[in-house]
Amino acid sequence: MKTERLIQVLFGIILIGLTAQSAGAQDTFFQFDEFEVEEISAESMSDSERIIYISDRWKFKAGDNVQWANPEFEDSEWNVISTNLTAADLSFVEWDGIGWFRKRIKVGEGLVGKPLALVVDRHLGASEIYLNGEKIYELGRFSTNPERAESYSGNELPVIVFPDNGIQTLAVRFINPNNVETERMFGNNGFRFLLADWKSHQNQVLSFISDWTGISMFFAGILLTFSLIHFLLFLFYPKEKRNLYFSLFAGGLLFITYFLYRIEMANDTFASIFFLKSALFFEIIVLAFAVRLMHSIDQKQRSIYSNVVLAFGLISAVFVYFYPTDLVWFREVIILVFVAELLRTLYIMFRKRKAGAWIIGVGMLFFVVGLIISILINFQFVAGDVKIINMAGSGLLILSMSIFLSREFASTQKNLQQKLIEVQDLSERTLEQERINKEREIEKRLLEAENKRKSAELEEARALQLSMLPKKMPSLPEYDLAVYMDTATEVGGDYYDYSVEQDGSLVLALGDATGHGLKAGIMVAAAKSYFHTLVHEVDLLNMLTRISSGLRNLNMHLMYMGFILLRCNKRKVELAIAGMPPVLHYSKKKNEVEQILLRGLPLGGNVNYPYQKRSLTLDEGDVLLIMSDGLTELFNPEREILGMEKIENVLMNSADFSSSDIIQQLNQLAETWSGRVDPHDDITMMVLKVPEN
Repeated sequence: MKTERLIQVLFGIILIGLTAQSAGAQDTFFQFDEFEVEEISAESMSDSERIIYISDRWKFKAGDNVQWANPEFEDSEWNVISTNLTAADLSFVEWDGIGWFRKRIKVGEGLVGKPLALVVDRHLGASEIYLNGEKIYELGRFSTNPERAESYSGNELPVIVFPDNGIQTLAVRFINPNNVETERMFGNNGFRFLLADWKSHQNQVLSFISDWTGISMFFAGILLTFSLIHFLLFLFYPKEKRNLYFSLFAGGLLFITYFLYRIEMANDTFASIFFLKSALFFEIIVLAFAVRLMHSIDQKQRSIYSNVVLAFGLISAVFVYFYPTDLVWFREVIILVFVAELLRTLYIMFRKRKAGAWIIGVGMLFFVVGLIISILINFQFVAGDVKIINMAGSGLLILSMSIFLSREFASTQKNLQQKLIEVQDLSERTLEQERINKEREIEKRLLEAENKRKSAELEEARALQLSMLPKKMPSLPEYDLAVYMDTATEVGGDYYDYSVEQDGSLVLALGDATGHGLKAGIMVAAAKSYFHTLVHEVDLLNMLTRISSGLRNLNMHLMYMGFILLRCNKRKVELAIAGMPPVLHYSKKKNEVEQILLRGLPLGGNVNYPYQKRSLTLDEGDVLLIMSDGLTELFNPEREILGMEKIENVLMNSADFSSSDIIQQLNQLAETWSGRVDPHDDITMMVLKVPEN
């Protein structure tokens, strides 16, 4: 019964104090026998355990007198109490720690001369055992001096042999120098004896010692293994404190297992008390670290709260160790609080859908079921071995926690491995990007150098192109002439020129090569050369045909040039157009603008196109506007094209101005329409006005 009660302490059975008191009360009341002689026989021996249960009701007298061992001594005036010497028993007698017990036994024929084991069910002191007045055993070291007496707590089996079937007198001279302490710790101060078949019970004792040692060592080995593994994991990775808390939790259970084993093997009462107090101490320590472990698993728990709970558990364990009996209910409340906190934390983990929480939940379920079954076994509602049940329950809890932590560790390693792969991939991509950036930087520098070279070449080409344009337009009394050019790039594709013939006639040219840049500049240079070579030709159409043929011979793929030629002689004007916008003619008399559109392909094509020409007579105040398509196709920010209508309106409203002022008005229109954004195409305008006298 002592073992069962201590194991209850180990696994937090809240009613441990009540169990001890109930057991003591049952022992006092059990087998109450008013007969002075108790009969025993072979038939009264149980079949399974081969034990004879003799009553614990013996005659008792406080004090000490060796004559009280004499079977003839008159003891009719002695009190009949339980040998357990519970508080209820001692309320009827005065006892200062030493006294004598006597019992008369009638032995049946089947037990005479046979060795019977005196089974010491409990013994909290030292005693001398007398059979029919002769001392046959000393349990512990008996002395009337309490300081010299040593309590008995061995596992050997004293042997009793009854000589005949008459009435036998057993007398026990008993002393308990630690009666105050034992009453507080165990609820009783005495002993209880049973009789059993010596051989059978000797085997049972040896089997119990062997089994208990084997089970204890096996369970301790498991706890030691788990504790060391997780402690080493903590040493290798100190940031993962969950391994430390689990190691301390498993280590605490290891100490409790050791203390319970030593209680069974202890040699004296003081050792049993020490081991019991140590088991009670580590019971609370284990629960405190179990709660701290659960808090560390639920990482959202506040560390301050967890540390306060742990500190409270450690302080409470110290108080329980020094005041085990005075703080029975306090210990039970602490155990209840810690168990409730474990279940609360587990519930929070389930509610938050903590991964792997079900693993600990299964272990906790087995642990709680083991506690319940242990309580039922201790109250004899069900049969079973409390030690095995509690070890199995706590072992499964330990296993589940270790599996959970191992799973978390493996998950962390997988995440770290994945992160490492991501980092390696990112590093490779970064290196690749750096390589690409360096290549781009090199390409950029090469491109910048190439651009600088091309810019220099284009600037030279632009300078060459501009040098090919007239520095200024001729000043003739018959005409007010002005011109304007705005190139879209360094080298534009527009071209204008003039020639004053010997007969005083004026020949004007305005061209627009496709595209911009160097090729357009070459096309302009060629056109200028052909223009000045053929300008003396009287027929404008023949001039266009020959210039087109010359440009075609340049073999500049997909390069063409629109062209307008005007031959002005006094008021007579002839014009020919090849792929250019209409010429606008403002008539002073009519006060209107006319579009002169002669359709024709640009110069430089493979087709001998039949170009057209037109003749007209200008009056005073008349204005001719010839232009490239850069003005009519100018876009505004909304991507709307300028068109001819707005140009005609400006020409109509500014026809009374000078030719340069008219160009200024048109230039203002272009800037306003485009939002002062650089044009995407060259813009060239030429205004010819007949002055008014």
